[in-house]
Amino acid sequence: MSMIHDNIIKSYCVNFEAKTLTINTIYKVVKAMELTDIIFTGYLVHEFNNAMSGSVIFDIIECPLDLFLQRECELLRKNKNYGWPIIYETESDLASFFQINGYNAYEIFSTLGLSGFVLAKHMDIVVR
Repeated sequence: MSMIHDNIIKSYCVNFEAKTLTINTIYKVVKAMELTDIIFTGYLVHEFNNAMSGSVIFDIIECPLDLFLQRECELLRKNKNYGWPIIYETESDLASFFQINGYNAYEIFSTLGLSGFVLAKHMDIVVR
């Protein structure tokens, strides 16, 4: 498991201008706690489901783009006419855009609550 397994999500914030999405978490053990930030840089878009207080992270993994596009094809098609995640003509154009510009798909799995994905260029885990 990653070092964020069983962390509780305290908050998340998107800075569109700086192109970052930050998830602030806390890990509680018997006599101590650890604050950890998960920072996505080069942020493009995200889709979160079941966001609620007390959400617990199971893991965050980088998903191969071809698998991500296959899994999320319905969501992408549904939002294409709204310019989300970008304005594009074909699914092949979208895949090329992600690859040429260095985007990665990060899938968030939960034990409880918030799950989904973030499209960004990089993810860092920072213990405070």
